[in-house]
Amino acid sequence: MLPERLPGLCYPKGIDTMLTIVIPTIQGDQHAAAVVCVLQRMGHRAIRWFCGDLPQRSTMSFTIGGDPGVLHAADPLGPLALQEADVFWNRRIASPVIDEPMPPSDRAVALRESTIFSHGVLALVSDRAFAVNGLREAGYAENKVTQLRIAREVGFKLPETLISNDPQRIRAFIREHQRCGTVFKAFRPVTWEAADRLAMLYTAKVDEPMLPSDAVLHLSPGLFQAYVPKAYEIRVTCIGGELVAARLDSQATRDGKVDWRLAPMQELDVRRIELPSDIQHRCQALLKRLGVVFGCIDLIVTPSDEHVFLEINQMGQFLWVEAMCPQIPLLQMFCEFLVQRDPAYRYVAARHRYAFADVHAAAVQMLEAERALHQEADHQVHVVYE
Repeated sequence: MLPERLPGLCYPKGIDTMLTIVIPTIQGDQHAAAVVCVLQRMGHRAIRWFCGDLPQRSTMSFTIGGDPGVLHAADPLGPLALQEADVFWNRRIASPVIDEPMPPSDRAVALRESTIFSHGVLALVSDRAFAVNGLREAGYAENKVTQLRIAREVGFKLPETLISNDPQRIRAFIREHQRCGTVFKAFRPVTWEAADRLAMLYTAKVDEPMLPSDAVLHLSPGLFQAYVPKAYEIRVTCIGGELVAARLDSQATRDGKVDWRLAPMQELDVRRIELPSDIQHRCQALLKRLGVVFGCIDLIVTPSDEHVFLEINQMGQFLWVEAMCPQIPLLQMFCEFLVQRDPAYRYVAARHRYAFADVHAAAVQMLEAERALHQEADHQVHVVYE
């Protein structure tokens, strides 16, 4: 349950006061760079925190005893004012990276210790600031079992779903849904990278002959769902109390019928629509039950006009929606939301709009200029849409 005002936050500060916004991120994160550009133009201090730099390229110290805990952090460009955060945008958290030569057993210990320390500091900053989303709540909301269960409880229709590593149950599920078909998806985006190629795992239709051996099925749980016929799909970007629904005409594309992310951007028609009131209420109830104030919800609309829930990504991408439909001012909305620190935020059309197109070049330039400064995250996600 999300309270009206979160405990421990500095709400008395006016929205015109300069705020400090801390943004954990990874190298090459265009969303973080674009938001920083806008926040700076709005007169605020935005600090990107590259967690993957610890321990090799950054330092962190936490002291506590007779006085409340004090935190000191620095990256290649100097001190980071993490302790002064008014807002914590929980954007992308990279695991610590060590690429210096050292014995494998020592590396494992160093990475483990750095991860534990980093997560403790992340929790410290998350608890003290207005968090989008809180560290604990984000982990809870990301769990597919949790979000599907709660989505069902708040009234969403769901595809018949099996999450399992039991080969017999998986094969039986696929046979049961032979008529409509079965899709497989991973819990999170997966990328395999080699010197000369890059492979990505998207949602795909599967049948029983496509399955690997039972021994392999045992090794990794997978998410299997009965295929749901689509008229179109909806991406709902939930920013506080503001729900922005974009219709995705995936069925008019050649390659995006099963997973719209496979469609070339120029093929996918995107436009803003109004959600039915009952679906709005379910989206809001889902966020409240998960304890998050931001999230991107994916829905299917069937030929019979039923809305079917697929998933929520508590830190989904949103700038691609504005890039494809510039009439949807998501960057403006999101930055206002961070500054207002209001879980019930609603957008009011502003006189001076910060459009993604206006800051895109500056964001790219920022990322290019710092390419060599920060550690490249291990297993960095290359998938464009999430």
